[in-house]
Order: sequence, then C-alpha cells, then structure tokens
Amino acid sequence: MSNQNHINSAFDDDLKNLNRKISKLGALAETQLSDSMTALKEKNIHKFPKIIDRDLKLDDLTQDITDSVFEALALWSPIATDLRSLLVADKVGSILERIGDYSKNIARRSQIILNDDKYISMPVNIIGLGQHVQTLLHKSLDAYMESNIDSAMQIWESDLDTDRLYINIFKELVQLIADEPDNAQINTHLLFISKNLERVGDYTTSIAKQTYFMVNGKPLNKERPKAHITI
Repeated sequence: MSNQNHINSAFDDDLKNLNRKISKLGALAETQLSDSMTALKEKNIHKFPKIIDRDLKLDDLTQDITDSVFEALALWSPIATDLRSLLVADKVGSILERIGDYSKNIARRSQIILNDDKYISMPVNIIGLGQHVQTLLHKSLDAYMESNIDSAMQIWESDLDTDRLYINIFKELVQLIADEPDNAQINTHLLFISKNLERVGDYTTSIAKQTYFMVNGKPLNKERPKAHITI
C-alpha cells in the first residue's frame, strides 16, 4: 500500500468513526424528543427528570464530535468533499444538541403543566405537531447519513407544513388564553412547547441544507417556504 493510500484509509476510518458518533447523537436527540412528547401525552410526570438529566449526554457527545472534527482538520488538512464532510458533521452535531435543548425545555414545561390541578386534557393538537417534527427529524438524519439530496430537499420543502400546524395551534392557544384566564398559565406553557416544536422543525430543515451543501459543494440559497401568522 502506498503512503497516500495509507493516509486516505486512515482518514476514512476517522470519518467513519465521526459518523458513528453523529448517528449516536441523532438517536439520542430522537429519543429525547419522543420521550418528552410521550410523557406529556400519557401524563407520565415521572419520566421528565430522566429526560432532563439525559441532556448532559447530548452536550458531552456534541463536544466529543467537535473535538474529533478539529483533530481531523489538524491532522489531515482535508480539501473539497472531505473538508465539507468534517465541517458539516460539526454543524449537524451542534444542531442536534440544540434539538436536545428544546426537548429538555418541553420536558420542563410539561412538568409544570401536569403538576397544575387545573390541567385536564390537551386542548390543541400539540401531540400531532410533535409527531410531525419527530418524523422530519428521523428523515433528515437518514438523508444526511445517506447523502441523499432528494430526501433532503423534501425535508426542506416540508417546513411549510410545520409552519401551518404551528400557526393553527398558536391561534387556538391565543384565543384560549383570552377566553379562559384561569387556565392562562397552562396555555402559555403549551404555547411555548408548540414554539419549541416549530423550532425543532426548523432545525430539521437546517440538517437538510447542510446535507445539500456537503454533497453539492455549494449552499442552498433558495428562500425556505414559510407560512406567516395572521390574526
């Protein structure tokens, strides 16, 4: 084996190891989001402390990914596709860490809601929005791991559906806050949870954009389709 082939093989090994870490972080982020929404749906308040504590694992793994990226940059001085693969891995790691933060926030607000004696049942379709963004997160990670531009673009374009779901919930909750002042605190927390989910949806499109850049070597400069709130 030539020295160049040896170097390429060693870099490929580093990249495979990095992708395994991204895959692990992605699975953790999916679990955090799924567990938060399931606990809220099932009114299982005992699950939330574990979800909140587990966020530290995402933080540690994200830092490990960043460290691995910088080590590979310093050791191999990659160019072109190899360079983009490293840069995008670091970016996707940061995105997944932020998704974990939103899941933790959902868990914290859900705790407050379920501890309120006035809470009886979910007044809006937040669970449906949660299921929607969970699907987008899973598909965006698959597209990234498979370098699938077509799938990435479908995720990017689906942000409009997320916006529409969120806007409907937003309008309903604003009206409920006005009509039911006794439940204003609960509905305000639900409003923030729905916004957290909308932001997770935004981050799935960011993963899709990073996938596009990694494969094509140029940024996706099209304006993302958005729906706007009108009251």
